[in-house]
Amino acid sequence: MTRIFLSIILMIAAWQLSGCDADNDTPCPDSNCADYATQQEAQAAYDADPKCRGDLDSDNDGKACEHLPSGSGNIGCPSTSNCGCSGKNKNECGGHCCQWVVGSGCRCS
Repeated sequence: MTRIFLSIILMIAAWQLSGCDADNDTPCPDSNCADYATQQEAQAAYDADPKCRGDLDSDNDGKACEHLPSGSGNIGCPSTSNCGCSGKNKNECGGHCCQWVVGSGCRCS
């Protein structure tokens, strides 16, 4: 009886040390937004494997690397209120992500 118990313990220990994990057969590759030239490239990688590429979507809105240029050459701008435009006066408002809206002030474009 002791030998059977000892054999079972040794098999469990060997299995745990082998690194077998049914939930993680292949590790996620290390990546970040700097690995992609455009937002579309990053989005395609994210859409293909959101579990492994969650690091590409820092604000968890389903859009990967929003700050990267789009495939058309335009600079992508965050669609959220934290785009950096709020609080700017008309003279400060501008650039690729901000636009002045009469009656509303500087807003994300």
